[in-house]
Amino acid sequence: MNKSKYFKSLCVGIALLCAGYTVKAQQIETSVFLNGTLPVAQFNDNVNLEPFGSFQVMNRSDIGKGAACGLGATARFGLWFDVGVGELQPFVEVSFLWNNSGPSIRKAYDNNKDSLNQYPTAPQYLNLPVMLGLKYRYKLMPDLQPFAELGIGYDFLFITKNGYPAHTYYYKPSGGLAWMVGLGTYLGEHVSVSLNFTGLGNHLIDPTSKSADDPNEYTERTRSSIGTLGLRVGFHF
Repeated sequence: MNKSKYFKSLCVGIALLCAGYTVKAQQIETSVFLNGTLPVAQFNDNVNLEPFGSFQVMNRSDIGKGAACGLGATARFGLWFDVGVGELQPFVEVSFLWNNSGPSIRKAYDNNKDSLNQYPTAPQYLNLPVMLGLKYRYKLMPDLQPFAELGIGYDFLFITKNGYPAHTYYYKPSGGLAWMVGLGTYLGEHVSVSLNFTGLGNHLIDPTSKSADDPNEYTERTRSSIGTLGLRVGFHF
């Protein structure tokens, strides 16, 4: 069999396999989640901005730490398959997660103005993870359907500028391998609650410092591990 015929036969086989799975599919599910996030590990490390009693903005070794609880939203598309002892759902999802700086950091920024009576701006963290995953659900009772899920994908990290108007740090977007595990339950057919741990990657923090003295000053790069523990409330259609 030449390569052309082999390729055509492979395509036909894949099409028949997909058709067989489609017959078993129970339903397409589109979901929207509201997320409350708690920073974990290095992302939750304390940052002391006044070690010697004089204020300085977060530097390259501090950034990516000291985050506060945040909020987020997730959109997911999946397809359920009956596997006899439960249901499996391959899915794809995109999330938007926001974490502010911690309260002590924001307080330090709010209490320290420069000689021009200008206050510094504290950084905020924006993550955009894209995941492919698999969820298993077991119908224990009609209104109680526990599930477990896992996913892997890629996260995009954005850090907002921080510092004084006369001396500001800017950060290039960063990307990293991301993963997620979760446990939860459906409460009926259309609402779910779950606890999810999301590893958002080991990100390269690449700041640029722009000041009145040197508008193109560059600082050293560093890496920071970003992760969150999240409570999710899902709505399924």
